[in-house]
Amino acid sequence: MANSEYEYVKREFELDSHLPPSNWIVVRIDGCHFHRFSKIHTFEKPNDERALRLMNACATSMLEKFPDIVFAYGVSDEYSFVFREETEFYQRRESKILSLCVSYFTSVYVMKWKDFFPNKELKEPPYFDGRVVCYPNLKTIRDYLAWRQVDCHINNQYNTCFWSLVKSGKTEKEAQQALKGTFSKDKNELLSQQFQINYDDEPAIFRKGSCVYRDKVETMVKTDRCGNPIKRTRLVITNANVDIIGPEFSLIHSFDKPNDEAALRLMNASASLMMESFPDIVFGYGFSNEYSFVFQDKTELYQRQESLILSSCTSRFTLFYMMKWKDFFPNKDLVEPPHFEAELLCYPKQKILCDYLSSRQAECHTTNQYNTCFWMLVKSGKSENEAREILKGTLSKDKNELLFQQFHLNYNNEPAVFRKGSCTYRQKVEESADAEGRENTTRERWDVIVAHVDMGTEFWRKHPYILRKLDLLA
Repeated sequence: MANSEYEYVKREFELDSHLPPSNWIVVRIDGCHFHRFSKIHTFEKPNDERALRLMNACATSMLEKFPDIVFAYGVSDEYSFVFREETEFYQRRESKILSLCVSYFTSVYVMKWKDFFPNKELKEPPYFDGRVVCYPNLKTIRDYLAWRQVDCHINNQYNTCFWSLVKSGKTEKEAQQALKGTFSKDKNELLSQQFQINYDDEPAIFRKGSCVYRDKVETMVKTDRCGNPIKRTRLVITNANVDIIGPEFSLIHSFDKPNDEAALRLMNASASLMMESFPDIVFGYGFSNEYSFVFQDKTELYQRQESLILSSCTSRFTLFYMMKWKDFFPNKDLVEPPHFEAELLCYPKQKILCDYLSSRQAECHTTNQYNTCFWMLVKSGKSENEAREILKGTLSKDKNELLFQQFHLNYNNEPAVFRKGSCTYRQKVEESADAEGRENTTRERWDVIVAHVDMGTEFWRKHPYILRKLDLLA
């Protein structure tokens, strides 16, 4: 069409949408009308393992065909393909990427059908729809994949119950009604009591879905003159049915639950060093894996440039945390580097600032009370899902009663560092100083201290000097 009078139709109407750079690209493919397709081809319910393995074979072919796909996750008739962040596949043109992925997946599905259903003819052509989504960072990608796996669990648990009820003689409407309003705990009990099925013993491919990725594998390429094997590492496309909801830092390092006192003291030590490093920090409050630092209102740290204050504080806190690790965990190595996210907030008045700090302490109490109940239930033999269901909708009073009646634990007697969090601030200390030819004299200095107290009106009345520099008493 070059240099023709008709070229305008391409120039003016064919607009290519280029996906933004430095973003992870996810192509999610879904089977169209697969409820009908699976019924026509008499797929087993609630799961047909052959159909799932066919989907996995298609995903494997996708990774073989498109090297820029680094990971894929699939469940039922759905597959998500993650392209590497810096991919330039088809100049990141959305329409090209989407159409190629859906088209190739569909053709492979048809070609491989007989490998998994040798005695079944394709009575109706399968087809898939798809969408492209961009995610800006690794955390968001992990959250996306975790979301899909959570969805896999929820749907599969429901479908396992539903089809067990139908196979026992109930109609589909009756099964839907029986499951209406049920929680995860109820479904597990239904499967166990009515059908002697332990849901956790169901095949992992059903409960967790399938991950397809390249893994390093050692293979023998030849032997040396003495007959010893010479091995090389190569990347092999692997299919696994595993948890992709990754373990938290606290889990990796085996922190005590619901509270690890050594971990909390490490956070407090890091906060104390922050106050020593930044004189303009007048107060800090922390609980769990969180710390808030209050700067005096007239601070000129980094000329009040948000990015510099934020990055410097985050970097320094991370550094102190790593430097002090061995002081609190002498027998534990850092297996994974700690990292912290942060935000910077401005409050115009002292009252609003104090309300903010009170809100964090209220959050500390609410979270810790829940976690104390949750982990006591888990340690007593309940599954994590069962513990969540028991605590769902409970009030503070209910939790206190549960702890007292079931575990003889008075929540108000728990250590204050767990219930109230930690306040870090400077306090005036007097020390003696010897002077030549004079009697002992005293001099004052300011030490950083950590206290576990209520941050109510009485606290600020007793410590007016903490916020005095803020000049917000108007």
